[in-house]
Amino acid sequence: MNRHALERFLFDFDKDARLQEALRDDPEAAFQHYELKSEEKAAIAAKDVATLYEWGVHPLLIRNFCGTVGIRYVAEYAKRGLNT
Repeated sequence: MNRHALERFLFDFDKDARLQEALRDDPEAAFQHYELKSEEKAAIAAKDVATLYEWGVHPLLIRNFCGTVGIRYVAEYAKRGLNT
C-alpha cells in the first residue's frame, strides 16, 4: 500500500472539482496522475472508507472525502465493527 499516494489523492480530491467529477464519471482517468495500486483504486472507487481507515489513511482526509461524496463515515466504520 502506498499511503502517501492515497493521502495525496484524497487531499487533491477535496480541493479539485474536476477530480471529483472524474472520479464519478471515469475513475481510471481520475487516478492517472497518482501511483495507486489496483486495490487502492478499487477502495477509492467503491468509497470503501472503512478500508482506508484500516490502512491508516489520515482520518481528516477520510472525513473530507466522505463529506464530498455524501458518505457517513462513522456509520461505515460501525458496519465493519471499527471503534473510532
